[in-house]
Amino acid sequence: MDGLKELNLLFLEDNEEFANNTIEFLGIYFKNIFHATSVQNAIKLFNDNKVDVIISDIKVHDGSGLAFVQKVRETNNEIPIVILSAHKEEDFLFKAIRLRIISYELKPLSYDKFMKLLERLQDIFKPKHILNFNNGIKYDFEKKEFEAEGKSIKLANQEILFVELMIKNIDKIVTTDMIQRSVWQEKTMSESALKNLLFRLRKKMGYDFITTIQCLGYKLTI
Repeated sequence: MDGLKELNLLFLEDNEEFANNTIEFLGIYFKNIFHATSVQNAIKLFNDNKVDVIISDIKVHDGSGLAFVQKVRETNNEIPIVILSAHKEEDFLFKAIRLRIISYELKPLSYDKFMKLLERLQDIFKPKHILNFNNGIKYDFEKKEFEAEGKSIKLANQEILFVELMIKNIDKIVTTDMIQRSVWQEKTMSESALKNLLFRLRKKMGYDFITTIQCLGYKLTI
């Protein structure tokens, strides 16, 4: 769970015993745990600190955890939020879903359930520099190369520009004018040069991931 090590968690829970045990467990995986026992305290901690993840009980002594979540959502639509509840109450569940929570969990959570939840949170924060293609092929934006079966597929500079242009326009048709501007830039692109580029890429990849749209341009298939 190294992907959580630099993240701060805000934990809203007013049951002292459950809070202490949970904080001890979560402290293994998160950088900091900000513990709130009331909605007002949670709002202050959220406003005063850098918070990356929220786990909140659905009921605390001064109100509902959903009231806190709603307050958070007024300014932040992206932060992952998990709701904990002692009972599966459909009314609360539907309200929570509308607030775009990532999970609604029943207390007490087993070790396995907690680990699955942490894995899900870790996935949310994984760097988004890898794009998965068919057949297990991946494109790494940092290394500027494809990877297939554990082996890297090196690309020339023009090939990199072309591939990243296509990725930026997934589900759209990329015209030859767009390729001229982004790949050949100041140089003149000939029809044969473009065909050679496509041939080299298809050969390196081992399958045809670029679809030709007759008279219009090209489309990426992933």
